[in-house]
Amino acid sequence: MIFWHNKDMKILFLILLVSVSAHAQKNLSAQVFQASIRPVLSGIMNDFNQMVTHFPDFPKDIIDLNEDLGAFEIEKEQLRDKCPRLINHNCADVVYSIQKKLAGLQARTMKLIALQKMPAALPMTNIGGMRLVYEFQADLEEIKGEIDNSALMLKAEVAHKKESYEVVKKLDVLDTMLSLAIVEFVPYLYQEDFRQFYTNFVHPIHQHITQSRNYEFMNRNISALNFSLNLLNMNLTKRNKKTPEGMAPYLSLMHNRWNSILRYYY
Repeated sequence: MIFWHNKDMKILFLILLVSVSAHAQKNLSAQVFQASIRPVLSGIMNDFNQMVTHFPDFPKDIIDLNEDLGAFEIEKEQLRDKCPRLINHNCADVVYSIQKKLAGLQARTMKLIALQKMPAALPMTNIGGMRLVYEFQADLEEIKGEIDNSALMLKAEVAHKKESYEVVKKLDVLDTMLSLAIVEFVPYLYQEDFRQFYTNFVHPIHQHITQSRNYEFMNRNISALNFSLNLLNMNLTKRNKKTPEGMAPYLSLMHNRWNSILRYYY
């Protein structure tokens, strides 16, 4: 009988992943992606969101906040197309849309902060997350003021020199900051596992799933995404890492959905 050490098992696991990646990969078209892959990716994102809320004291409202922020990807893409340099009347409709969404984001952020203040004492695991939420709120106030000013000047037909890339960059910063906050709310025992998965899988998918050329991102990164999801599954199913009750079915469902995607690429 052969006995495998944990280190040997991990090496074997990595070799198997590499061997899968070595198979001839198919590059899917935009049509196939939209019809067959994107809906499954949306399901995986929903499974992940449901899964993390099973951690004790995890603020469920931050998931809704993150979903609202992900909706800005459409406006960012439109802003690059219509106003590649300066904001002007060509992208006025995009600016007004961003302004409206930022107002909604502001209201949801205030609700999240209010709910976290209600308990007598925040759990220690939430301190880092709330610090980032407060920083997020400050940056949100700043960009909201700038967009309000741009919207006012566009309506008054007054020329101004606001560069569109600055708006996109600040929205990206908000996205990154909230992603960091979500990971900080995960208990310490699981934090490194979820950090790697969120950074290498959830955040990139979250950013690209609404963009018109997202199928190209998947064609380029399918192997790396596959590695990241399988690594999370391996780490969370170790005997010494018992996941909170109710989380395991979502992890299994994510893995099954992902395997259904892989059949299109290999």
